[in-house]
Amino acid sequence: MKKTYLIQFKSSDAFFFESKVKTLGSWVKYFDDNWIVETTLTAKEIYDKLSVGNTDKSIFIIQLDISNYWGRMNSKLWDYLKLRRKYK
Repeated sequence: MKKTYLIQFKSSDAFFFESKVKTLGSWVKYFDDNWIVETTLTAKEIYDKLSVGNTDKSIFIIQLDISNYWGRMNSKLWDYLKLRRKYK
């Protein structure tokens, strides 16, 4: 079953993580260092994939409940969340 995660890392470390994050599943990037990803992986499995060769870089991964959200953000984030919310 697919789950939704927030992945954060320092924007100065984007070179190390961006291409790997894109391989995890459906994603949206809404700030330089914030990604929301939908995947069947666990948070630890995501970390294991992203940290290969970069164990000295900080990264934060947390599962999200996208059934309840609100705010003001770029429309691409709302579009991404609305599409996935239909399946929850």
